[in-house]
Order: sequence, then C-alpha cells, then structure tokens
Amino acid sequence: MLRDFKIKRVIKGRLLKGDEIISEITKILKENSIKAGLISGIGAVSRAKIGYYDQEKRQYIWEEIKEPMEILSLKGNISIKEDEPFAHLHIILSRKDYSSIGGHLFEADVFAFEFEIIELDGEPYERTFDEDTGLFLWKD
Repeated sequence: MLRDFKIKRVIKGRLLKGDEIISEITKILKENSIKAGLISGIGAVSRAKIGYYDQEKRQYIWEEIKEPMEILSLKGNISIKEDEPFAHLHIILSRKDYSSIGGHLFEADVFAFEFEIIELDGEPYERTFDEDTGLFLWKD
C-alpha cells in the first residue's frame, strides 16, 4: 500500500502561548486546504493530554498531565478523516526531572511552539475504520 508524493510547499510558524496545539493545527490545515503532509514541532507546553492504544481493549487510554514540559519531539502526518483534514500526532515530552513521557497527542496547551508542515502533492490517504485493529487507518 504505497503512494508517491512530491513536496508541494513547506509552511513554518509558531503558535501563541495559551493556544491548544491540535485545534490550531487543524485550523491551519483547513484554512490552507492541506490534505496530505507531515508535521513536526518543538517547544514547551503547560498541559498535555496523551495516551496509548490498548490493543486488547481496543481503546485509547489517556492521561492529562498538568505541569510545564518541554516538547522534545512532535511528529505526525496529515490525511483525510470524515471528509476533513486530520492531523495524527505523537509527542515526546520532558519533565523538570529530565524524565520523558510520550504517546498519541490528544490536546496540549502551548507555552511556546514552533512547527513545520510539509504539504505533499498527491492523492491523500483517507482514514476509515479498520475492523482488525479498531482504529481509523489509511485505506487503499
């Protein structure tokens, strides 16, 4: 299940203190009609809701962490889900004791955040429900 893409453009920017990462990135995707791409970012958050997918229970288990943390890495992809641009993001965060925590990003409040969106030119993947995993995955 492979598709060829070419780089269409690169958008770089930053979000403001207090912005919520998922909602603001989604807004940028919609305003710029971006349907396929890659996202990366660094910075810091004051709160984050992250999780992992429990494969046996077939559900996300999440935790909300309310403390200042550095974003060591934010990485994700852009596709279409339910006819809308969708950012699927994972994050690694560093706590003040230098320990790290990471997982699927559900929400995060920005302290400082710089990002890149690499828009890809090609037929975007669409996410549909996959019975085998219980996840919304790219379909052929």
